[in-house]
This record gives sequence, C-alpha cells and structure tokens, in this order.
Amino acid sequence: MRGTARDNVVVLAAAVVLSAALLSWKAEIESKGVTVVVAVAEQDSAGRVVAPEDTPRRELLDPWLANDEFRSQFALMNATMIYQRAPGGDVAFVLLNGARRSSWEGREEALLAHEFGHAWVQAEKYPSPVFVPGPHACIAIHTGDITQHVLIRKELEKRGIDYRRPWLEGLERAIPVMETAAPPPEDDRCARARLAAEWVDVKLGLEPGAWPALPRYEAAVRRYMPEVVSTVERIVEYVRSHDMSDRAQHRQALQAVFEMLKDLVYYRAKEYRAYGTIKQEP
Repeated sequence: MRGTARDNVVVLAAAVVLSAALLSWKAEIESKGVTVVVAVAEQDSAGRVVAPEDTPRRELLDPWLANDEFRSQFALMNATMIYQRAPGGDVAFVLLNGARRSSWEGREEALLAHEFGHAWVQAEKYPSPVFVPGPHACIAIHTGDITQHVLIRKELEKRGIDYRRPWLEGLERAIPVMETAAPPPEDDRCARARLAAEWVDVKLGLEPGAWPALPRYEAAVRRYMPEVVSTVERIVEYVRSHDMSDRAQHRQALQAVFEMLKDLVYYRAKEYRAYGTIKQEP
C-alpha cells in the first residue's frame, strides 16, 4: 500500500494513519503472505458504500460493498475486516465506516488493532466461519467474533495496545439506552445475536472488579433483551472450557457457538420454550 513514513506513523493513500505498533503488526501479517489494505468506506451521493479510488485491490472489495446483506451489517459497525482469497495472495481489507466517523474518530488505533487481530487470526490459519449472504450471515459474523476475540484480546495485550478504554466507553454509552429504550422488534434476529456476542465478550474479557459499571450493564441487558441470558451463559461456559488457541478446539467451538446463536435467533433458546409453555396454559 502506498504511503509515506513520518514520526512513527504511516499515512496511507486512503487517509488512514497507522501507528508504529500497527505498522509492525501489519508487516508481520504480510510476512505470512496476506496483504493488509486499510481504507475508509464512505457513502456516496447515491447511497452506495464505496472505497476510495486508490484503494489497492479494489476490484476484490467492490463486490462486497455492493452486497445488500453485507451493507446492512456494515451499517451497524464502526469497522470490519474482509478476508478475500485471491490468486497471487490473500488480501485482508480493514475498513473504517465513514458514516459512523463520530463514533470512532480519535480512537482509530484501538479500532484498527481489533480488525488487524481478525486478519492475524486468518494469517495464522485458524478456522473461521464463511460469510454467506442470507439468513445466517449475521450468525456467522458473531460466531467468529466470539471465538476469535479470545485470541485477539491476548494479542492486543501482548503488543501493549490499549483497547479496553475505548471498548468500555462504548459499552457505557449503551447502558442508558438499554435501561430506557423499547426492545428491538421480535423479528430482528440479528439484534439478539449481536447483543449476545457483546455480552459474551464482556464476560470473557474482564476480570471480576475490572469494570465498576458491570453490574449496571448486566442489569440493563437483562431488562432490554432477557431472552439472550441463557444463550450467553451456555456460550461462556463452553468457551471457558475449551482452548481457543488449539485449532481443533477452535473449530469445534465455531460449530457449537453457531448452533447456540442459531437457537437464539430462531426462538429455540430456553426463554422461548418457557414462553411457549406459558402461552399454551388456559
């Protein structure tokens, strides 16, 4: 990727700045044969999501940005990583969502580092779910997040990248919303999978007492979307009892977590079974 070095940062053609820590990690990933492309995807005047014209390997990225299912998921994200296998070498596209700039500006390093982590997991040949447009698309995304985040958190800590502060600040901004807002529509399956994955991250990624707002956060989640509770507990118990750094166990975890999230989004979680029993009583 084109860029110029300056004061321990690299300024990329797509107007994204990489710190020294990210530049070093990028080089390590690329030494595994994976090109890392960083860009800001913006919405144009016609409402399309587009990458800058000078984005390397843009011909591989454009079909993703034109996919309605992908765009609907990307609209909810500050950033994402798209891994594309291609002749001559794989490419990891790390995209910042320009439409959500106010949510991430000023904390780019933590956000990009998180997505570099997903690229690193791929470069290290860990198994990962395949994004297939359709009803299971968001389940695949959140399944991969749950298992891969265990590895990514350890790598971020090893590299001395501060990811906790912006992560927890984001969670704290969500608490008042969940305390007061009406739940999402019952047919919004992806909302359930998304919040379940977020809460699993919190439970797996924080030691007891590390976040004073945790009790308030968990009370807010239980109030906002009580149907996710048993699924979160099952996933956390499963992941804690398996070694995500072991590739065979990681693959098994992907399968298990996918099925648990699918049970949740298709009304087969324990809470729905109880609700169905109550409805049938005279």
